[in-house]
Amino acid sequence: MGGVKGRLKDMGLVDIIQIFNAERKTAAIHLGSEMGYGRVYIKDGNIVHAAYREFTGTEAFYMLLSWKDGEFEVEPDTASPERTITGSPEGLILEGLRRLDESRGKEGETSGGYVGDMESIRLINRLLELGILEKI
Repeated sequence: MGGVKGRLKDMGLVDIIQIFNAERKTAAIHLGSEMGYGRVYIKDGNIVHAAYREFTGTEAFYMLLSWKDGEFEVEPDTASPERTITGSPEGLILEGLRRLDESRGKEGETSGGYVGDMESIRLINRLLELGILEKI
């Protein structure tokens, strides 16, 4: 994947990260929306740094993971200015999705939580498709 641009509603951050992880590539992903501007850096397929507003590291990554829409631009072979994240991309994504699901539950869904459940099922199926999760 070279330098590409797109909308997060068409190709989400999880999808982009999975592609770079599978190919063990290095890149910077620039994200922009009405919520601001953020960056995620990947080195040899691993997430090594994220920045959003005053946040860096995993906290910034989890916030960016929650974006439903916005624009992204991938800048290949771009080194991260620092390393604030360690751990597997799979683990980081799963934790981020767990936090998203938890925060949706706290907002008090009027449908009795079924929207959150359906969203979780959709995300799990997507992670299976992408090979981040595997059935046992």
